[in-house]
Amino acid sequence: MAHLSERARLALLCLLLLVMLGVLAFAAVNTVQAVKNFQHQYSAVRSQDVSAIHPWMTIHVVSHIYHVPETYLYKTLNLPDTPATRHMTLDTIAHHKKQPITQVISTLQQAIVRYRKMHHIPTPTPAPGISPHAPPQRRVTS
Repeated sequence: MAHLSERARLALLCLLLLVMLGVLAFAAVNTVQAVKNFQHQYSAVRSQDVSAIHPWMTIHVVSHIYHVPETYLYKTLNLPDTPATRHMTLDTIAHHKKQPITQVISTLQQAIVRYRKMHHIPTPTPAPGISPHAPPQRRVTS
């Protein structure tokens, strides 16, 4: 860099600064999108929307989130309830069953909906205009 003139050095520094600002803007946009995606997924899980089931989840996690017995989910997928299967992700289960992950997730979604109908468990849905994160409103009675 010793052979560059002052003007060339300044131009190079400006160029590097612009590149850094571009990278920073790109990272900021991706971060905002990730936060929005997380909020959407969190909202879906809070409202117990079955579309929030993902390949990285285990049967134990699905059972816990949707309040459906693990044994029912294992039976639905024709899997033994063993310590080994308890730690398998849905993606791993799909691989072992030689099925697409979408089919395994769809089977679980249908099973959860069926379980709710059989046991008369309503699917909680947030009222329009009310954030699922807001605490429940109290009624004032006189």
